Amino acid sequence: MKKYFAIFLTVVFLVIWSHAAFAQQVRWRLVTHAMPGTEQQRIAEVFSETVKTLSNGEFTIDTYPAGVLFPVFETFDNLANGVVNAAMVYSAYWTGKDPLFNFTTQPGSPLSTYAEGAYLVEKLEPWFEKLYAKHRITYLGHAMVSPIYEQLMSVVPIDSIDKLQGLRIRASGIGGQYYRALGATPVSLSAPEIYTALQTRSIEAAEWTFWDENMRMGFHEVVSYVKDPAFQNGTCEYFPLVVNPASWNALSPEHQEVVLAARDRIRYLSAMVYNHEIISREKWKALPNITVVRWTPEEEAQARSVGHKLVYEEAQKSAEGKEFLEIYRNVLWELGYKDEAKELGYQE
Repeated sequence: MKKYFAIFLTVVFLVIWSHAAFAQQVRWRLVTHAMPGTEQQRIAEVFSETVKTLSNGEFTIDTYPAGVLFPVFETFDNLANGVVNAAMVYSAYWTGKDPLFNFTTQPGSPLSTYAEGAYLVEKLEPWFEKLYAKHRITYLGHAMVSPIYEQLMSVVPIDSIDKLQGLRIRASGIGGQYYRALGATPVSLSAPEIYTALQTRSIEAAEWTFWDENMRMGFHEVVSYVKDPAFQNGTCEYFPLVVNPASWNALSPEHQEVVLAARDRIRYLSAMVYNHEIISREKWKALPNITVVRWTPEEEAQARSVGHKLVYEEAQKSAEGKEFLEIYRNVLWELGYKDEAKELGYQE
């Protein structure tokens, strides 16, 4: 009898143990807006590798670049509906879902370093949490901040502000509204479409990302001019880490902490990208087919003011917009950009 009881206990133990071991195994799918082989995509892959390492292999994340599982612009609904578990896709793509996503970027922003951008997006974190929650998505903070100003690349010279008139410019979010306010025609294109559009001149200019990534995408092969700096945004959130709420809530507290630790690791890596960008900017400038153009100080001030006016007017359309504006202009004031903060309505 004791023998059979011992066998019974052993079987029960094995069943419980195997069930617990099975329950510990978690597999997610994560999508990004980055192209294969780019530094952005590599940072997302490091995130997944870190999750696997810190969880001792219990938690794995399959990481997919732009367009592999589905078109980038379908990510929002597929994440909310649980088709994928997580995403790192630029929030400015979702203005069609909610105009408040316009404020992912701030046209005319004077912020130009990683540290300034990170300070702003951390101040905005509670605001973004509420915004994403409205749409059944959980926001876990920024995974990557753009390390430097984005470029505006073109096949025609844009060496003065009036040269924007009538140009077809690939832009997203409020950046598109900004270029419209400056007289251009914004065009919405995903990353894989930009190269051919510039090559065939179905557009004359494009903003996509920053110097290193744009070179990896091969844009230097099909453009002849770069506007530096461009003013469609300053440094800002670039890779938000957003997850499906049911997937997130199903994780153990230990696995949730692993995700946050992996996020913090790639935040550090994205800060290191800043130095790569300085080097990559010099590579662009050294190319024989590229001319880097800059506007006069008066034109630059005019362009920034147009951006500030647009941000201010858009923010007045809702209580959430006004809440964003208060955070943004307070940050500018705190960082010493007092004239810009006043243009946005800051009052001492």
